[in-house]
Amino acid sequence: MRIRTIIFIIITSLFIYGCSKKIEYLNETESCELKLYDDSTYKFSYPTFFEKKSEKGFYEIGNDKITLSRKSYNKIDSVDIGYTYSWNGTDKPDSLLLRFKNLNKEVIKAKIKFNSSIQEFESNELGEIDIAYEKLENLGIIESNEVIKNYTIYFDNKIYSPDMSYYLDSRRPQKIDFKLNQFVGEEYATLKRVYRFENDTIYMNDISRKTIGKNNKLTKLQ
Repeated sequence: MRIRTIIFIIITSLFIYGCSKKIEYLNETESCELKLYDDSTYKFSYPTFFEKKSEKGFYEIGNDKITLSRKSYNKIDSVDIGYTYSWNGTDKPDSLLLRFKNLNKEVIKAKIKFNSSIQEFESNELGEIDIAYEKLENLGIIESNEVIKNYTIYFDNKIYSPDMSYYLDSRRPQKIDFKLNQFVGEEYATLKRVYRFENDTIYMNDISRKTIGKNNKLTKLQ
């Protein structure tokens, strides 16, 4: 009985996908392939440095863009950190620029506290906080020439405490990019790819150029 059930599920799945109309898009080297089905599902295959990967999910088209959404059950770090020093090599930049985005690289508004201070700073509509080191010194948050040791970030009713220990012996940063995982503590993360979609051409913006070169355009297969 169990074998019959499994066979029935397999046949039903093949029937559903066999009857769903699909539109295929390929880049010039055929290393990337996107299949769109009329039930709003998609299959996307693309190369990485080591192997070719594929994913499935749902798509939505509108306002000259296509959004590919999928569920990820893989463990994802709560905070990803990008740490930048001043280009001129100085150890003493005048200010610190903080930028905040979520897992889908969308700009977000967040709040932050430094070290043990209760002083709170909030990002603007661009997801940025630009604050002078002199101001932090005058507020007593850091000493002269001191590096900020602890960052506490508040976003979407969640608290993030990024591990900055790797940077404590470094120079004062000029810019830090924080990418926050808004799905921390949830069963899965909903990941999105948002591409420009014009005249039957899809422009990819998140596949490494080391693997696809300049072939970042998916065109409709006639």
